[in-house]
Amino acid sequence: MTHAENRRHTTAAAGPGAGSSRPPRTAPGEGGGRLAGLTTAQESALKRFARLKVGAAFLEQGMGKSRLAVELANSRAHRLDAVLWVAPYSVLATVQEEAAKWDCRLPVRYVGYQTLSQSDRAYLDVLQWAKGRRVMIVADESTFIKRRDSKRHQRLTEIRKHADYALVLTGTPLTRDLWDLKRQMDWLSPKIIGTDDRAFRYRYFTLHKKVTHEGERVWFEVYAPNVAHLKSLMEPYIFEARLDVGVPETSREYEHEVGARTQTAYQQERDNFLDAWAQWGEEIALYQMLGNLKRIAALDPVKCASVAQLVAGQPTIVFCQYLQEQQQIADNLTDCLLINGSTPDTERDELFRRSRAEEVPLLLTYGTGSYGLNLQHRSSCHFASLPFDFGQVQQGRSRVRRLGQTRALTYATHLSDLGIDQLVVRNLQKKDWLSRLVRHEIDPTTIL
Repeated sequence: MTHAENRRHTTAAAGPGAGSSRPPRTAPGEGGGRLAGLTTAQESALKRFARLKVGAAFLEQGMGKSRLAVELANSRAHRLDAVLWVAPYSVLATVQEEAAKWDCRLPVRYVGYQTLSQSDRAYLDVLQWAKGRRVMIVADESTFIKRRDSKRHQRLTEIRKHADYALVLTGTPLTRDLWDLKRQMDWLSPKIIGTDDRAFRYRYFTLHKKVTHEGERVWFEVYAPNVAHLKSLMEPYIFEARLDVGVPETSREYEHEVGARTQTAYQQERDNFLDAWAQWGEEIALYQMLGNLKRIAALDPVKCASVAQLVAGQPTIVFCQYLQEQQQIADNLTDCLLINGSTPDTERDELFRRSRAEEVPLLLTYGTGSYGLNLQHRSSCHFASLPFDFGQVQQGRSRVRRLGQTRALTYATHLSDLGIDQLVVRNLQKKDWLSRLVRHEIDPTTIL
């Protein structure tokens, strides 16, 4: 990302849409009128947040989070000067379109999380700007600030201190463990949970110890009985809803054999790790080995050709982790559309436009395709390889699983016959269980 691009997305943008033909609307609390076209979930969320200065809207993708933020800002227009909207760089253009579409009555300034962390000048400029105004700050896709030691979290926290209202928006509030929730709640207000990190760890996690001949190993796992207590602290500030698309949904899993060369490389990497672990016993060797094994499995030419065979000629979306993986699948297809981080913006827009008319696979990397896009003109997703990040998979599904979808949905997962892919699946299932447990505590009618 160039410096010029960073600056383009940190300039102030006009809020109200010019020439709107919509009739005047009544904001919540200013006459009691119902806003035209709001969903039940949006109305309920507005009612929940009407008297609060902080709020977390955990709405699945496609449920209109952007409009909710705009309507909330509009309801406070008489007490605010502007809105600061922070989002992943890749979705800023979509967010701006949404804010204009729903006629935000306040000036809106947009900035990317990446811009705040990479540009000192942009950060200081936004900070100074926020200090001189009555501001509502929106943290869109708020799991981007879940790492306390990251520069983006620290800088956004400093900006947050000068905002009158704060709102987080995400459809995947929990992608790793309960720390994701604590970081987002602490950003809104440290008073919500009201504990430091040490107290939080020992209250909501269980300490485990294992002594071996190499020494003592210590780790923490979520203590499920106390999730209800955490819920009781967060509940007044959270509104969560799941999207009912009203169409059948099917998940499939394919296992692919890999070639002899990949088998050899996989076993060699595993043996190298065991040697390093025996000699040094450092966890960095484990993480490096897992990453290498995932890459080896994903880039196997036999598997990539097999995936290509299954998606050939279909108007489907194919998510890939690696550029080489994406290219290998494309090389085995007669025709496809391919977008990754190196695709220029103008070309990217044209390819997305073509995807609405051409009956060919659309190949995306998780980084460029899993956030912010409305691709409901397609009704199936293939995950050529799985990331460890649960949120990326959920976000990928949500490109087609959106309000207004009319066709049955299919999600297909592609695994190699190597052990690493089964390990990733078990890891994602564990995170899905925790996410559902937290959701069940917030809404007891949810089925675990």
